[in-house]
Amino acid sequence: MDIIKKTGILGGAVIGGVVGGTLSVVGKVSKVKIIDDIGSSIVDSTLLTGAIAGDIASGTTDVVAGNIKKNPEQVQEGVSDLKSGGNRIVGNFVNNFHLTIENGSEVAQGIKNKDLHQTVKGAKTFVKMAAVGLITVGAIKLTDSDKSDADDPITEEESGKTDNKV
Repeated sequence: MDIIKKTGILGGAVIGGVVGGTLSVVGKVSKVKIIDDIGSSIVDSTLLTGAIAGDIASGTTDVVAGNIKKNPEQVQEGVSDLKSGGNRIVGNFVNNFHLTIENGSEVAQGIKNKDLHQTVKGAKTFVKMAAVGLITVGAIKLTDSDKSDADDPITEEESGKTDNKV
């Protein structure tokens, strides 16, 4: 059911493009970097949420249809899609947990060392996570122009890399 997967991704892209794209443009025009980063993160998060929803919807459809038709290949394809969606959810949760710990530590170190720059840097990430989570109500994927997107599971899959990182 590739059409269901594509519909999920397309839905995420449309929502992300409208909401996140608008915020990103506002951030660029007003030269407020954090607003631009939040807008870009909303686009990435809604794409990820759409991909997860597409995998789960497609997998569920294939499992149910395969069982009705007594087609084990279709059931297996559905199970594979469900696993893919589940892996993305777990991977996103783990990534966000690490990000929370990392930035919490950065804020604590900044306070301990009386380093305002370090404290503010860590706090900005928390603000981004809260804003993106509030708007997307789904998977959170932060875009930070200071960091690379090397651990992006969607980008790696779409680019054809063979690493199976989640």
